[in-house]
Amino acid sequence: MTKPIVRVRSLTKTFIEGERPLRVLDGVDLDITEGEFFVILGKSGSGKSTLLNLLSGIDKPDAGTSPQITVGQTDITTLDETRQTLFRRDNIGVVFQFFNLIPTLTVLENVTMPLELRGVKRKEAESAGLRMLERVGLGDRGDGFPDKLSGGEQQRVAIARALIHQPLVVLADEPTGNLDEDTGQVILDLLLELTRDAGKTLIMATHSPEIVPRADRVCRIVDGQLIITREHGELTAAGQTLVASSA
Repeated sequence: MTKPIVRVRSLTKTFIEGERPLRVLDGVDLDITEGEFFVILGKSGSGKSTLLNLLSGIDKPDAGTSPQITVGQTDITTLDETRQTLFRRDNIGVVFQFFNLIPTLTVLENVTMPLELRGVKRKEAESAGLRMLERVGLGDRGDGFPDKLSGGEQQRVAIARALIHQPLVVLADEPTGNLDEDTGQVILDLLLELTRDAGKTLIMATHSPEIVPRADRVCRIVDGQLIITREHGELTAAGQTLVASSA
């Protein structure tokens, strides 16, 4: 059996809503294997983005619960803030709903930023960036700026940026949520093609059930618990119950 590239144990996260504690994740355990396309379904506020933020080290789990979040060979919960930032820079790629491109940088400069932050020489970074832009169909747009691109084109740039440094894991938070249906389908196809070709693990948070048939596994977050509803192409009993109740 393939060793997990992501391993989560006893993961708990609580927010304060007004004066009331709201536990969005409650002792979550999860293994995700290398090369897997894993989808987290749920409505807004269910904890999808929180889980992605915890997996990337942007957010921290509740103290005192002895959580473990291992990415590759590294338990990121044991790292201080500086080492977490460096680990995220080198090993995590992120695709956001609203693209998060830097408007004062050219398209090529946005794509090459992860390499330049790692100290890669500019000429080498630019060469790699141009190859990535070719892969996403924007080879002739490197000198332009993000505000001259359509939403779909901006998301293509974001995908190129997320993959250029060969991360262990790619996290996608509602990557088609800000696009029309047709453009969103094209972007999903592109993201899956590039991650599959590179053998990368893709973990996606979304509220769109249309993505489910494309995933290796699917889960929902319900009352702080992570429930697998699709296991390697087949609905689990929980998934069948959810489908029946929504029919």
